[in-house]
Amino acid sequence: MLNRIVNILKANKDLSDWKIVQNQTEANELFLIKKQIDMPRSKHINNITITAYKDFEEEGKKFRGSSMVNIHPTMTDEEITIAVNDIAFAASFIKNQYYTIPEKSEDEIKPLESKFDTAPLVEWMPKIKDALYKYDNYDKGYINSSELFLNKNTTTIINSRGVHYSYVSYKGQIEFITSWKDTGEEIELYKEVMFSDFDPESLSNTAKDLLEMSMERAATQPTPSLENFSVILTGEPVAEILKHYYIRSSAQSVYQHVSTAKPLESIQGENIQGDMINLTIDPALSNSVGSAPVDEDGIVQRTHKIIENGILQKYWGSNQYCQYLNVEPTGKISNLIFDSGSKNIEEMRSKPHIEIAAFSDFGINTMTGDFAGEIRLGWYDDGTTRVAVSSGSISGNLNNVQANMYMSKELQQCTAKEVFQPLGYRGPKALMMHNISVAGN
Repeated sequence: MLNRIVNILKANKDLSDWKIVQNQTEANELFLIKKQIDMPRSKHINNITITAYKDFEEEGKKFRGSSMVNIHPTMTDEEITIAVNDIAFAASFIKNQYYTIPEKSEDEIKPLESKFDTAPLVEWMPKIKDALYKYDNYDKGYINSSELFLNKNTTTIINSRGVHYSYVSYKGQIEFITSWKDTGEEIELYKEVMFSDFDPESLSNTAKDLLEMSMERAATQPTPSLENFSVILTGEPVAEILKHYYIRSSAQSVYQHVSTAKPLESIQGENIQGDMINLTIDPALSNSVGSAPVDEDGIVQRTHKIIENGILQKYWGSNQYCQYLNVEPTGKISNLIFDSGSKNIEEMRSKPHIEIAAFSDFGINTMTGDFAGEIRLGWYDDGTTRVAVSSGSISGNLNNVQANMYMSKELQQCTAKEVFQPLGYRGPKALMMHNISVAGN
């Protein structure tokens, strides 16, 4: 199939360049109600995308347009030719600043390591199920339902400049709901877990933590209103905050004027009293669905130090946007590694605070630094007593608090959500910020 597409693209004289990305996916799925299997399912998917590039000039200025189309494996040569002609025509109306696509490189890519390589996918599904339900033995709480997915992806990238890479990756995903009923209303909590390697202890502990959070959520009190208070974030909310620095340091954000960050300047503001940000991006972070040895443009990816002691060292980004800023392209690397901080979590808890482990919804504006989240589960500690709370919300501006925030010595690994690609995160498990507004319920 790919050879047919390549021949059709080579024969088209209207194209300046082209790229093919093929993703072949072997998928296994398992759906459960409580501990009973409701439905197993498997499937094979072959997704092929062509990008056509068209160069043209207007008033002496050179542009490069691009357009994409999905190719179905059953399409005939004639149908593929028509589709290519259509996107070649569409690309001539896209006025992007000119850039080149990657050339053939002698760099070799290293395979991603995963235990899933050692046996067929279907054999791993019962093991994943057993790990998830290992601690599902509480009297008043249980895993209500779960959906387990495990995909083996073979990605191939070919372009008109000689790039030709292929690699295998795995994406595991679990969505599950825990229920807890004590004396009042039944409480349900939802969680999504992503992984690329088999780590049964991590899966078991994740389910256990959510069951225990359900127990605490069932006994919560309303969140009090607090002004200029200390807030400790734990778990995934920490990744949601810290990924702000990853986005601000991207070439695309800078080019689109979303970020004003500049190399060799502080990305964390001035007069830093707390912990300084240290960020490395790593394309081969173990057990991360963000890992890939080469990006979608065919750039072989390496580890890069992006922020050191609060100072931006370099931009990261795709081939296109790095060229626009005249910096070396790193490729679109989707794993974030933040250094640990100076305080352990118990030290953070030694003074009055509100600790938040889960939000119903959380968002941060990369341009302004404004953030807000509705509290699903937290703990309020006035210095004397510690009680579980829910509802209410927090709000603040990272630009106003980042000079005096602290990160934990304890580390965690999780997945941070992003629009087009999940981000692997390894870094502090807790983050403490001061002077945050807490709206009560």
